[in-house]
Amino acid sequence: MVERDRTQDVVVSPLEDAPTIGESSMAKAITGSELRAAVESQTFIKGGDARCAEGVKYDFRIGTRALKASIGQPIDTLSIPEADRFVEPGEGVFVLTEERLDLPKDMIAVLSQKRKLSHQGIQILGGFCIDPLYRGKLLVGLYNFSSTRFPLIPGKKLIAAMFYKLDEQEISDFPTPEAPVEDFPDELIRLIQSYRPIAPQGLQEALAETRRELADLKNEITSGREWQRQFRESLQEHSNQIEKLLEGLKEEKDNRVASQRDYDKRLQDLQKDVYMQAAKLGFIIAAIVVVTTAIVQFFLPKLLGALH
Repeated sequence: MVERDRTQDVVVSPLEDAPTIGESSMAKAITGSELRAAVESQTFIKGGDARCAEGVKYDFRIGTRALKASIGQPIDTLSIPEADRFVEPGEGVFVLTEERLDLPKDMIAVLSQKRKLSHQGIQILGGFCIDPLYRGKLLVGLYNFSSTRFPLIPGKKLIAAMFYKLDEQEISDFPTPEAPVEDFPDELIRLIQSYRPIAPQGLQEALAETRRELADLKNEITSGREWQRQFRESLQEHSNQIEKLLEGLKEEKDNRVASQRDYDKRLQDLQKDVYMQAAKLGFIIAAIVVVTTAIVQFFLPKLLGALH
């Protein structure tokens, strides 16, 4: 499929029998019997089937040439086992159309995906506008975004095309497109050889694994928070015990201070008592001495006189 270097908006007017390109364009859509005649006479559509010309469009069909990543080389789909003639979920496969185009310099083609393909989970890859003077088959990419295998059936309608004949004012010296597409280009073959399909099942498994990892991380975080909570409770318990111990030590200190004060008071009282008793004893001794002295002084002379 060849993409245009220039972009043109396609406007289909409901007020005209023939769709036009641009508001001031006089390009005329090739439809109906004129389109079928072109198919039958193989003018600009070669190898076509008149039954594929429906109203304003022609439905291009899947050819037998395909390029699958699982095989790595262009193949004829009829030459491989029927069990392998599928676009697997998540796989991209390129095919060539059964028909070829040979557009004159005053004609373009605008492509659109078949609605039924999207209903089957197939997305068309490639350009959707074909330049004048293009010659060759259409190269179409099929990407399966569903979870169901899509069969590659040669002859199955693939993509619709509307053809527009340009007005003389719109014709210019259009550059000739690249070489006609008759097979897959080398760069696309190299690309598809290194391509690895991403199946929805694989994405689901990866998503499930991510969810498991997130759950494990959540559990670890929760466990960490639980450990932190238990650690905080343990610290609080130890803090309470230390506080109680400090309170006990303070109480013991206060008791010891009170006991020391009581002891000191009792000691002072005892010392006072001792001092008082000593004083009394001294007084008594002094009295005894005085009395004894007085007695001796009174009786001693008499005793001495009696002896003489």
